[in-house]
Amino acid sequence: MATAYDEIQYVSFPYQQSHPDKLASVAKLLGLNPPKVENARVLELGCASGNNLIPIAENMPNAKFVGIDYSEPQIAAGKKTVADLGLKNIELRQANIMDIGPKDGMFDYIIVHGIFSWVPKEVQEKILEICKKNLTPDGVAYVSYNVLPGWRMRGMIRDMMLYHIKRFETPQQKLQQARGLLEFLVKSVPQDNNAYGSFLKSELELLRQQSDNYLFHDHLEENNTPCYFHEFIERATVHGLSYLGDADMRTMATHDLHEEAKKLLTTAPNQIESEQYMDFLRNRMFRMTLLVHAGKQTVLQVNTKLVRDFMIAGTLRVKENGPELHSNEPETYIVPTGGEATARDPLVKAAVRVMNESWPERISFDTLVELSSKKLGLQVPTDQAGLDRVVDQIGSALLLFYTGLPMGAIELSLRPLGITREFLEKPKVPALVRKQAGIDGVLTNLRHQTIRVGDFEKFVLPLLDGTRNKKGILTSLQDLVQKQQLQIRENNILIVDPDKVLSILEKQLDQVILILGLNSLLLSSK
Repeated sequence: MATAYDEIQYVSFPYQQSHPDKLASVAKLLGLNPPKVENARVLELGCASGNNLIPIAENMPNAKFVGIDYSEPQIAAGKKTVADLGLKNIELRQANIMDIGPKDGMFDYIIVHGIFSWVPKEVQEKILEICKKNLTPDGVAYVSYNVLPGWRMRGMIRDMMLYHIKRFETPQQKLQQARGLLEFLVKSVPQDNNAYGSFLKSELELLRQQSDNYLFHDHLEENNTPCYFHEFIERATVHGLSYLGDADMRTMATHDLHEEAKKLLTTAPNQIESEQYMDFLRNRMFRMTLLVHAGKQTVLQVNTKLVRDFMIAGTLRVKENGPELHSNEPETYIVPTGGEATARDPLVKAAVRVMNESWPERISFDTLVELSSKKLGLQVPTDQAGLDRVVDQIGSALLLFYTGLPMGAIELSLRPLGITREFLEKPKVPALVRKQAGIDGVLTNLRHQTIRVGDFEKFVLPLLDGTRNKKGILTSLQDLVQKQQLQIRENNILIVDPDKVLSILEKQLDQVILILGLNSLLLSSK
């Protein structure tokens, strides 16, 4: 029997913060020794059609993956993708979460994204039970959920919509009526400059822009039960689980808080209470909490020396006309995802340049230290005291950027990515990317991010399977032009001269390869 979930299918996406590599990195930074990601066993509950799990499985062939979802159509779609890619290390299974138990095996990483708040309490308890009974001793479970106080006001809008749609039966009718109510409210809310009106308008405008599947499943489902952070942790504790931290460590930092608030938070008796008060201060709506077995020892202050165990990448861009590299004058950096950062230390400024030159690949921390020192004409200290000083200089700056800047500005990871921005002899992108290019051009890159590409890229990407050199790719593109499947224009004028077409194609191809590389889509030859 078809359900509303089948009729309006929940569209899954790659969730960067749920990637096992991210979970392992946070666990390592907080003092644990998590399972190696490369050969881990990973379980995702509520995997939908596998758009989060499948890209990870393709890029980690020695790891094993299991995805569980209640929807037969979703699992069927996911299985087709798995078959098309020829993946042997992933199983997508239609099943009820309530039927999962120890018989299903043990997992190093368990991912539960976007379902906890939307299922009945007994299912929530079962999820926590699975996170305990199916998690290996050093494993990490990721659970996302809606939290108060932030969701209280958003829940008010949900209540309005539920009241309005109560007499309608089908999911499509409910969606239509909910959107109609939103339009009515947006137009009718008083224009007075008051807190209620401002919040209501901003939330309504946000919801109005969302897709049908998001609006239905996040706001119109029967179950949507946000909770306070401390309540969630109390329930997890009953199941023998402990709070490790949040997948996005920026939320655990206090950089954005008033000095008085920072001082008061230091008096909190434990991290749980500190986190709860930060939720109060920030009016937080959503959490991505990491759980481990009770008794695991963690540290609240990250030791900068731990950074030496990581691979590093960064996207900070130096503003024009910055100070001389060797000076102690502040240098300003632009964060691609928004905002700015500064540094004074010449060694840190050199490190930013090394990360830019190495992008998109990650490099070891020791390599970063070596290349940064070389830029300044310095030798890496051979004595322990000198080495510790250099490690602290760069490590503390990286941690400050990592916890204080928008996501992706600085990456700390435990493994390389195997990507490049060079035009290799026979360029290659993952098979999933080639498949996605032929659907809608929305791609999942090697950083587990969503990337949108233009029309020309959609023609190029299927050709990047590692079997064609530049000449071969251009020949295939020329064939598409001859078949009138691809048009080449210059200044909006259709170009038909073969030599001119080839010249333009070559220039466009060079540019596309560069763009693909910078966007972490191009595989290295390794």
